[in-house]
Amino acid sequence: MSTVDYSKYTLDELFDVRANIDKEAHPENYKALLIELDNRKEEVEALTEKKQEEFIFSIENRLKILGWLQLATSLGFAIVCIYSAFGTQTIVNVMICSVLAIFNGLAGYRLLTCKRYGFELSYINQIFQIVTINTGSFFFSYSGLGSFIVGIGNGVFVKFSVLSPGFGFFVGENSGQFSVGIDLVAIFFLIVLNSCNELGLLSKTDHKINSTPGRGEVD
Repeated sequence: MSTVDYSKYTLDELFDVRANIDKEAHPENYKALLIELDNRKEEVEALTEKKQEEFIFSIENRLKILGWLQLATSLGFAIVCIYSAFGTQTIVNVMICSVLAIFNGLAGYRLLTCKRYGFELSYINQIFQIVTINTGSFFFSYSGLGSFIVGIGNGVFVKFSVLSPGFGFFVGENSGQFSVGIDLVAIFFLIVLNSCNELGLLSKTDHKINSTPGRGEVD
């Protein structure tokens, strides 16, 4: 016979007991626990659904933040592009800034408005921002509106930037000493994007687009 009165437990306490109880050592208590959870089945389902909705809401908000950040990055590159066009920068630099402005704008807009390919474009955008590397003969760096880079060069270094999108690519000698860094901001947003994919939020978005009345084609 169970020695514990689980009817006085809250649902969170019951969940905690279920996760930690030794059902082999305390079979009667475990049986009583399952009975109590079954008696509160509707309450359990309501709480589980509420927590799932709160989690999804949190993830969706982070997704919106990424969308807005990409739009802001697009504006940043557009400003750099205009400045470069009237400055001493080469036509190649102007073209690169233009492409990055368009790419970030497209990725941000389609992600923010739940359009198709918004996820894919944003995913690619973040992947390219993960690694900053300088081998001495090869240099690559790409960052959005904000970055927090941890790396190894002449020792361990930490570098962060805010409101300063940038892109650098160089092949040739004397590009500096060896260094490699990882952007933790890019990794964070990749995790957010992957979480949305696992939760099925992206497939729901595609379904919403495809099932919109009066739409013969997908944007």
